[in-house]
Amino acid sequence: MTAPVVTQRRLGPWSACAIVVANMIGTGVFSTLSYQVHALPDERAILLLWVLGGISALAGALCCAELGAARPRSGGEYALLTQLFHPAAGFMAGWISMIAGFAGPIAAAALAFSAYLGKLWPAAGQFPLTVALALVTLISLLHMLRVEIGARFQVATTLLKIGVMLAIVVAAMLHAPAATMLHADLGAVVANPAFAVSLVYVTYAYLGWNAALYVAGEVRDPQRNLPLALIASTALVTLLYVAVNWAFLRLVPFEQMVRVNPGEMSVENELAVGFLAGRALFGESGGMIVGGAIAFTLISTVSAMVLAGPRVLAAMADDWPPFAAFGRRHSGGSPRLAIAFQWLLTLLLLVSSSFEFVINFIGVSLTLFNMAVIVGFLRDRVMHPLRPRPFRAPFGWTAALLFLLINAWMIVFMALNQPKAVWLSLASIVLAYAGYWPMRRHAPAVAARVG
Repeated sequence: MTAPVVTQRRLGPWSACAIVVANMIGTGVFSTLSYQVHALPDERAILLLWVLGGISALAGALCCAELGAARPRSGGEYALLTQLFHPAAGFMAGWISMIAGFAGPIAAAALAFSAYLGKLWPAAGQFPLTVALALVTLISLLHMLRVEIGARFQVATTLLKIGVMLAIVVAAMLHAPAATMLHADLGAVVANPAFAVSLVYVTYAYLGWNAALYVAGEVRDPQRNLPLALIASTALVTLLYVAVNWAFLRLVPFEQMVRVNPGEMSVENELAVGFLAGRALFGESGGMIVGGAIAFTLISTVSAMVLAGPRVLAAMADDWPPFAAFGRRHSGGSPRLAIAFQWLLTLLLLVSSSFEFVINFIGVSLTLFNMAVIVGFLRDRVMHPLRPRPFRAPFGWTAALLFLLINAWMIVFMALNQPKAVWLSLASIVLAYAGYWPMRRHAPAVAARVG
């Protein structure tokens, strides 16, 4: 088997940072607060959720920055688990990442975009699936052009996204508090299983902190720019998330948030807090203003995932001969067939999946594979202490153990309170292994290729 395909490194540090920020900031930060206030009627507990989620993501980013700088190959969990453990682990992670890590969130963000647009333009609200599919199609076509064109679009839309969030926070600082949240016994609230379940939704909002790893093979000077993108972007998003949720809690009276029905996770219910915050700021028309701004930030989210996701399949195509066609790149550097395949997966999820299933499935299955990567980080330090590491994560062991502890605690409570989501995630891993079984004869060559 030939040496791994070497792609041109066309992405600079700004593009890498934009990919991480835009992948992280999706529907989650705008959609989960109304559910949290039902289960956790304490402002401090809710903000603590977002701080814990940020600490977990930052701990993971530190570990993955070390791994990525030493192994700057595109593919995310697929590439790392293949190198750290076995091609079977990478194969399973790759396919689940394609479906649950990218196609699923793209579908969720596109549906959220169509819901916001429907409130601004009622005619579009009559055809939500059509609007969502049109958005995904247009963004996919854009990223089939030259990589540099997609990267510039990504940087521009990400800056817009950050600007919208900062504007909400500044407006909240200048606005008189709408009401005081109820305060309960903080210790009792944190010990409540609902706190751990709520952390699952917060974790979903933080997914994407490792997004630069999916395009690591296309980032210039990866030993410097990958750690910068992973760590700085994750820290920035953590600050934005805590600040925006503080702003929502300050602007929207508690009694209005609890009116949003938590019994059914519809897109309209999920996105109600953004409209309520806008109404508090600017009157009746304010909801439309803020809603429109949030809708356009979701374009950046869809774009970032359409850019990063196909790189998983392209990386697998470089290693596994049956998928070789997906690794072909045209003169502009884009893996067009892989982008088209992801578009098809997203289409299937748009017409068949519920928002709640997507969130639960993503939150659990991807967390399991992220934990496997961090276990691999610890194993690599023990087994290869003298391996050259262009970037060595400060407090690496502490960060890794903290990440594993927070996420294991979350999954245990999730298994006790929402076992269906955990069983579905485990079933998906079994199915992915079943897909690996007929491919296993290629595994020794893959191991030799990436080792």
